[in-house]
Amino acid sequence: MTVRIWLDHPAIIALRLTGIRTRLGISPNNASFRVGVLRTHLLAALFAHAAADHLGVHALIRVRWDDTDPARSRNEYRAGLLEEIRGVARIPVVDDGPAFRQSQRGHQYRQALQSLSEQGVVAHRGGVPCLDVAAVDRLIASHGQDPESLTYSIMVNTTAALTPTQKWVPLVRSDGRALWHLASVVDDIEQRNTLVVRGTDKANATAVHVRLHWALTGGGPPPAHVFVPRLLEEDLDAFRITALLDRKIRPSALRWFLTEQYLRPDQVPPETFTDLVLRFRPVLPTNKDSRFDLRRLSALDRKISAVVTSETAVRELRDSGAPAPQRVVDWVAACYQRPLAAQIRLCQALTRTEIEHGSPPDHVEEALRWLDGWKSGAVGVPPLPGVRWVLTGRMDGPDAGGLLAILPRTLILNRIAAARQAVSLARAARRRSSVRSRPSSSNDSNSGSPTVRPVTATRTGA
Repeated sequence: MTVRIWLDHPAIIALRLTGIRTRLGISPNNASFRVGVLRTHLLAALFAHAAADHLGVHALIRVRWDDTDPARSRNEYRAGLLEEIRGVARIPVVDDGPAFRQSQRGHQYRQALQSLSEQGVVAHRGGVPCLDVAAVDRLIASHGQDPESLTYSIMVNTTAALTPTQKWVPLVRSDGRALWHLASVVDDIEQRNTLVVRGTDKANATAVHVRLHWALTGGGPPPAHVFVPRLLEEDLDAFRITALLDRKIRPSALRWFLTEQYLRPDQVPPETFTDLVLRFRPVLPTNKDSRFDLRRLSALDRKISAVVTSETAVRELRDSGAPAPQRVVDWVAACYQRPLAAQIRLCQALTRTEIEHGSPPDHVEEALRWLDGWKSGAVGVPPLPGVRWVLTGRMDGPDAGGLLAILPRTLILNRIAAARQAVSLARAARRRSSVRSRPSSSNDSNSGSPTVRPVTATRTGA
């Protein structure tokens, strides 16, 4: 039966004595996370901190590198993945020692396998060491415990098979490298993890891990297990985190989207990791897989862009590489609450020496005369609407008075000169268009006959 109030589950309450420790198992197989994978990592961090706040204990989150596949793992991917953990998801991971890398832990896994063998719970099948489920169950029962009840007791928000579906569970590959079951449990024991958050697709592995943990710790309590549904993606590469950032989706909007169904409703969008923790629901949604919805993400992005604080907007502009001095970025963040792409365009428009002016608006001459007065300090009325076009090349955007305050005077003078040139070119284009469309004479026009003009010699005599 699904536990409704997850914070009151006995496996969570028991962590008051040990504190909350969890890990993010990251496979460095690509330079950027799939959006569903980052969602699981973010939810793991939120479960840890929400439980810690509820229990009045400390939460600690570390990274574990699942890099045992040499054909896919790349060291050069690790920095970018950590940046997405820290900079995009804003997960407060602890980095207090050497990187915890499974590829460097073969000795620990061999020791664990030796310990299991000595306890008589390993059987070899096809030359591969396997956990003998019947043997480990007899061992647990001999100490007065029921392995199925032990498995059930630590599954916080789902039910799954309480007995492994295999009689013999492979622990090591044919080349001697530890498989996921063994490596994960050994690492959790060494890192002293008390909370494991996984996708529901791995729920049936719990029965194996509980038995391994019991055997390797001499009956020590296994971590509490929480499960989250999958976020299904039709195109695994099109919606990696870098692809979404290239679309100029705000990281704050992405965090909101990834956790929305786990948050209490509120009129104010959550911006920070702390906001997410404070609004994390005590009653969890059902573990139902969903599909990635770009339209929903874009809608949340527009909504949060209209109210995002200056502090968050400045950080997101800087992280996106907005090409502007700090004072310009600060001003855009405070005075122009628009989607990130629009803010970046404005930063570019406020800093480029040359910009492209669109079609001149009506009454542009009045705006230019107003700016002539501004140059001499002789204006006493607010800027005319066309002034914004002169300064940015666009009619939409922030208040022209603020633009005049933030832009350097030399840049303003350059923009005025460029605007005058754009107006002159537009007039010349209209005149040429008018001449081309005007009939040569009323007789020619009315008769429909083509106009025949005399051929004159060129200077070359041709």
